[in-house]
Amino acid sequence: MKAKKLFKTAYAVAALSALALFVFTALCAASLPDSFTVTSSSSVQNCSAMPALTLVRNNSDGSVQENKSQSGRLMFANIFPVKNVSIKSREDIKVIPGGDPFGVKMFTQGVIAVKTEDISMDGKSLCPARLAGIEVGDTVKSVNGHLVLSNSRLSELVNESEGKPLEFQICRNGESFSASVTPVRVGDEYKIGLWIRDSSAGIGTITFYCNENKGFAGLGHGICDVDTGGLMPLDHGEIVSADIDTVTKGIKGSPGCLNGHFEGSGSCGTLKANLESGVYGSINSMPNSRYKEVSVASVQEVSTGDATLLTTLNSDEPKEYSLEIESIGYDESNKTKNMVIRITDEELLEKTGGIVQGMSGSPIMQNGKLVGAVTHVFVNAPDKGYAIFAENMLEDYVNSTEMVS
Repeated sequence: MKAKKLFKTAYAVAALSALALFVFTALCAASLPDSFTVTSSSSVQNCSAMPALTLVRNNSDGSVQENKSQSGRLMFANIFPVKNVSIKSREDIKVIPGGDPFGVKMFTQGVIAVKTEDISMDGKSLCPARLAGIEVGDTVKSVNGHLVLSNSRLSELVNESEGKPLEFQICRNGESFSASVTPVRVGDEYKIGLWIRDSSAGIGTITFYCNENKGFAGLGHGICDVDTGGLMPLDHGEIVSADIDTVTKGIKGSPGCLNGHFEGSGSCGTLKANLESGVYGSINSMPNSRYKEVSVASVQEVSTGDATLLTTLNSDEPKEYSLEIESIGYDESNKTKNMVIRITDEELLEKTGGIVQGMSGSPIMQNGKLVGAVTHVFVNAPDKGYAIFAENMLEDYVNSTEMVS
């Protein structure tokens, strides 16, 4: 009788534990995405973020056409349904992890308004650009029908006006409109009280190369204007070889940076897209990579715990450093801050203090797959920062390649 009672008690505890685990998993699953992408060879995949869950397609044979969405379920212990989801299959595109520094020279589609300024004349102050409705962050596309792709071209058109109204074609948040701007004379020149920017240059890190199309992806975030914070609209651009000379170590409250220079004057590739998730383009020749091709992990394959980072701190080749993925977020509206990472490698911490500017785009590897890339550093904790899912970058890489092919 005593053994029977103990058996019943153990059975009840086990049942309650299983129920509690199921309820906990179900509650946590609510924070997981409503849609997943899996490689075309997969019918069921474990969800690394929650090992008790598996991802199952609803159709009986488990197949799905590539790039076609179908319904599926997150299953607890592969038995109990927890959440209905959408599943899309993608090609298992192999990429070569990067970690190399590269230089970017980018020219905008039009010129970007970065500041409006009053002009003093006859005891009065006025700003013709502001009076016409132009705001910081607007892009000037044309003036009187003439394309404007540089600061010098806009100045030329304003001076040629001799004070007559000019019709500006403006783009703001994807919407186009016209504005009539009347320049005012200041000395021998005409001015409209507008500061603009037409280009950007800097150094970042390659995330991956792709033998197909001789393509690359880098940075893990878009190139934004330093004054407006807005994504700079790309007209054309190129990438050039870059070398890292020194490292400014990051400390609390002051991010460090990789200090480098462009090597040579020739281009080694073309910039084709500047998107929220990074920059994308083609290169003239594939590098003699130290790394073999790897798969890009689907979002649900990424897990908290140990991972490695590939980055370059000097003119040598990229080196692998240890880090920990502390947390994972699945907010699909936030495309670049998907993971919180912490540098654990003593050598890297000694040299850089953690994550520094210029390291953006450095690839993150886990379980033999590319899982993400560094995007941002925490200013008050330089050993920590954000990372983007590599799958987000791969999707934009494929789309940008299709758009320009």
